[in-house]
Amino acid sequence: MPALAAPLPIIRPITDLRTQLNDVCTQATATQEPVVLTKNGTASYVLMDSGAYETAERRNRVYLALREAEIEERYRPEAVPAAESDAKMREIFALWGLDYQPSAS
Repeated sequence: MPALAAPLPIIRPITDLRTQLNDVCTQATATQEPVVLTKNGTASYVLMDSGAYETAERRNRVYLALREAEIEERYRPEAVPAAESDAKMREIFALWGLDYQPSAS
């Protein structure tokens, strides 16, 4: 699925937290998507399954690290050897508990 073709958001009134809490939580867990809670017809809060939240946060951290590397590469005056770059990426990914697999060039 393309990144821009996200599913429609799940929207529920905030009163469902009082009257149907288990149903709201089950829906957030089952869909792994945020549930937008509205107050007087306006989005007020977002409820998310903790696993989905952690996955989204990990994806954001990886994206930001890659974006930072792109910016650094653009403005770095000297070239960095591939071995040094791979070692640095392994170190960053290890901090996040991820396994770094350099792409074959």
